[in-house]
Amino acid sequence: MRSTAIFNLLLSSSSLLEAASIQRAADGASVDLSKATGDAKFLASGWIYGFPDNGTSVDTRIPANYITDIKFRATRAGGAQTPTRGWIEGQKSYLGRFQSTLSNYRTARKYGGTFILLVHDLWGADGSSIPLYPGDKNDWAQTDAFLKQLVSDIKANDMLDGLVLDIWNEPDIDLFWPRPWDQYLSYYVRAHNYFKSQLPTTLISGPSSANAPGVNDAKWKAWLKSVSGNKTIPDIYSWHQIGDWQREPDRTIPDFKTIKAVHNMPDLPIDINEYAWPSEQNPANTVFYIAQLERYNLRGLRANWGSGSGLHDTLANLVGTTDKKTYYPNGEWQLYKYYANMVGTRVATTASADRKFDVFATKSGNSVKIIAGTRSVKAAYNITITGLSSVGFPDSGSLSARVYRFDWAGANGKVGAPVDLGTKTFTYSGGKVTFNVDPATNSTAYAYEFTGKS
Repeated sequence: MRSTAIFNLLLSSSSLLEAASIQRAADGASVDLSKATGDAKFLASGWIYGFPDNGTSVDTRIPANYITDIKFRATRAGGAQTPTRGWIEGQKSYLGRFQSTLSNYRTARKYGGTFILLVHDLWGADGSSIPLYPGDKNDWAQTDAFLKQLVSDIKANDMLDGLVLDIWNEPDIDLFWPRPWDQYLSYYVRAHNYFKSQLPTTLISGPSSANAPGVNDAKWKAWLKSVSGNKTIPDIYSWHQIGDWQREPDRTIPDFKTIKAVHNMPDLPIDINEYAWPSEQNPANTVFYIAQLERYNLRGLRANWGSGSGLHDTLANLVGTTDKKTYYPNGEWQLYKYYANMVGTRVATTASADRKFDVFATKSGNSVKIIAGTRSVKAAYNITITGLSSVGFPDSGSLSARVYRFDWAGANGKVGAPVDLGTKTFTYSGGKVTFNVDPATNSTAYAYEFTGKS
């Protein structure tokens, strides 16, 4: 009886899951090939830390192709979790962190990437308990000395090319700023003004908050009011998008536009300078983030969940390594490599209504590439593709697409090139075709390629 009851329960559950899958498949993402949104720029190909330290020199232990093949764009670093603790323990301790920073800067520049310098890590605020923060007891002497030393070292080491100064990371959470918000705002204005007086052409990003902007976020609104009123607006707005509890740019970008409009703040470049929770770092979720970033022209840097020396290695878990430091690609790196070859023009896309499935697409001439992935769910979705005439297809007929699958075996799991699943033929009409995506796992991503007539 008990076995029969369990079987019936499983059968009932299976039917419910099948119904849910069918219901989800009625939902889906869209691609409009007739609407161009700009040249392909590989905006999501960046990460925080991830390069090994090598004194103050370029490091080449990670083979160059693992960096160049994914069209590396930018990194952030500042000597965090190195043996020294930063300015809070004196100039000698600061020097160790600066040397790590300089090595990472030189490695990033070797590969043509922007380097975003993490000022807070050089101070020593890398998530551990520290005794001193800028402006404690309204004493700014140590802060001013620190900023002066940092500017001097930047100039002395020829670090101005490709440099962005990130004034403080995640000031909106106690782990990185356990002080009153007004004290942070005073520090931000002070640091911004000093950097601009000494390095007038160097870009500044901020506020680099852990929380994405929201219309009811008091800290965001206070920061906007402060930087607007004090004329300390950064050159690049920045924040993190980590975890589905933070929503996604489809919602956070409209919110940001709403709250910055209150102070007539200008439209400026935006960095999502950390993205993806650890469980979101796999091919499917990476596609979701890529699609969201590209839709709004946001430069993105993968979050890095390593610690100690592990923070300074593996390109933020895009490559694995053996005990003998031989590097190899994982499944996520293979997805980024494919993404780096999506050249030509980006086209308009939309995510599914439940915001659990998204796509990114480009066209080069009449050739189309689309990547698709879910956000941590295993469920079937549709991709509806319109504007077929813009790439040489008639109003109705059949279309053959080559399909690839991106597998995932964990951050340390070696994965080869995407699996070629062959071609699939779709009939269509009205200049519109629908693909169904039914992923093997909640980490699996897919790519579709097809070409119209010239």
